[in-house]
This record gives sequence, C-alpha cells and structure tokens, in this order.
Amino acid sequence: MSRKYNKGEWAEFYAFSKILESGRLYAADEDMQKIPEIYYTILSAIKNDIEYHRNNDKDSVTFKINNQIISIPISEFEIVNNKLFPTIKSSSSTFTIPELNSFIDKLSLDSIKENNQSKGDISLKIHDDYTGYEPTLSFSIKSYVGSNPTLLNASNGTVITYETSGNLTEANIAEVNSIEGRGKIINRINRIKELGSKLNYKNINATIFKENLQMIDYRLPIIISEIFLESYFVRGKKIPDVVDSYLNKNPDENPRIIKYKIKEFLVAIALGMVPLTEWSGLDEANGGYIVVKDDSEVLCYHIYERNKLKQYLYNNTKFDTPSTGRTNAGLLLKNERDNSIEFNLTMQIRF
Repeated sequence: MSRKYNKGEWAEFYAFSKILESGRLYAADEDMQKIPEIYYTILSAIKNDIEYHRNNDKDSVTFKINNQIISIPISEFEIVNNKLFPTIKSSSSTFTIPELNSFIDKLSLDSIKENNQSKGDISLKIHDDYTGYEPTLSFSIKSYVGSNPTLLNASNGTVITYETSGNLTEANIAEVNSIEGRGKIINRINRIKELGSKLNYKNINATIFKENLQMIDYRLPIIISEIFLESYFVRGKKIPDVVDSYLNKNPDENPRIIKYKIKEFLVAIALGMVPLTEWSGLDEANGGYIVVKDDSEVLCYHIYERNKLKQYLYNNTKFDTPSTGRTNAGLLLKNERDNSIEFNLTMQIRF
C-alpha cells in the first residue's frame, strides 16, 4: 500500500506516536517553550476509532482489534520517531516513508489521517491532576516542521467585501484594475485613495463565517475587516503591530476591548471554529492545542492555560496576502444590484 501524505499529516502522526512514546504531554508557555512542571499524563491515544493504551508496567502500547489484544513495545515507537521526524523535516510536498509501512500495518491503520467524523486532530485519554478525572479530550495540532503553519486558510469563506465611498468612473475602475506587479493590491488601494475614495466594510460574503464572528462580538466582522485592511499598510503584518496601527488611527476605539476581541477570535480559530461550519461557541478541541516544534519537541497549550494560548497566538501570528486568483480578490467590480463599486480581499492568518 502506497502511503503518501504531506508534511502536516506526517507531523500529526509523529505527534500521535511521540505522545505514546513519552507518556506525557508537556505544557508550553507564551513563547512556545516547555514548562517542565506542567503536563498531562497520557493513558491512551485514539486514532481512527482505535484506542491505543499505554501500559507503563510492561513498557508497551496495547490495543484491541478483531477481538485480539496486540502489544507493541514502547521502544519500537522510539525507533520509529527517531526515523520519522528527520524524514519529515528534510522532505517537501507529499511523500512516502516505506520503512514505516510495517509499523503502520502493525497499528492496524489503513490511513494515518484522522477520519472526517473526528473532532480535532487527535483524541487523548489523560489523567487530570487538577480534578483526578480521566477524561478523553480532543486536541488541535499545528506543525512547525520545516515551515510555519497557517492558522486561518484563505478560501471563499474568508472573503471580505468593501465598498468605495466616492464616485469612481469606468475609466477609474479600469485604471485601478490594470495595476499589476509585486504589491499590486496595496498599490490599487492607494490609487483608490488618490482618486478621492476610500474602502468601507460592506459584508463578509460567507454568512456562516460572519455569524461565527458575531458569536464572539456582534461588531467583530466590522472590526476584523478594518484591521485586515490596515494590515496592508503595516510592515510584516504582525497582528500586534497591525492592531496598534489601527488603534492609533481610530482613537475612539478602546484598546483593551479591541485586543481582547482579537485574542478571542484567534483562540476560537485555533480550537476549532472554521469559516464554513456553524460554530456553537464551544471549543471543538476541548483539551487544548498541540504544537510540533521544529526541534522535534511536542508541546501543548492546555485548556486550563487558555490565557497563555491567547497571548501566544496574538504575539506570533500575522495577516497574510494569499493569491488573488481563486477568489477574484483585489479588483474593483460594479454590483449591478445596488450600483455600488466593490473591492474584495481574502483574509488569511499564519504564524
């Protein structure tokens, strides 16, 4: 069987295998450094409906399949992980690791990818030192192996529509849309301003995403749209810098409230809110947020340490400028229904 996966999918499998090897999932601080005294004790990991139990007495991982108990020494997980991680780091695009086929077969996995019905990227049964309980919790996983991950992917669901405030002629529209080259979007926005117009928030096209944002704050679609537009004028587009720039230009806004809302938005995305799925306001990843670091360490932002996760996300994310082709973004277009002139931008956020 050919098992070809991308770096992120292999990294999720590495996290699964590494957590079973170590038996502990350590917490991370705001700078993604391990906190040695805070960790989850791992009792089992669930992948594709199979529960893999960590048997500390026998230094093995056991699971039941077809009414048979199968046992794999923990030392075998260690050997696999020592091979798996450097292969992920040195590879690109999608790739196979033939040496791991026998190990994956031994785990009775047809695929290392989690099935679509699963919430989060991995489920772990833990011993909770805070409560004494042993819950099964879902976690989101992000990999930093080789390159930084995306927090919010650009899609039709993240398109924001702005409306021009001034009267632009057909010739103005054609001129703006003809601007090409590197930095064409910011140059088009600047030209719109030079023509005596500006861009005002009109709508987030995906109703579900708009309503998901309104679950956090009813004004959040407007706030996010204005902050994202501001990102085009901030070098590096880091979210703290963009927010500060926005606040400097909008002195009537309360900095404490705006920063709080942006952090809530980021943590909601990290823990399971997606643009085109109705969000209940609850965390899909109810255990926390796992990161696979570029040095092979696997750490976690526990759900109890939500404030650390918020600050980490706020400090380490930035707005991105995705390709304009798929979503027709960055063009002035006339809306025949209300005779307005619109300009779309597609939002993406990455680390």
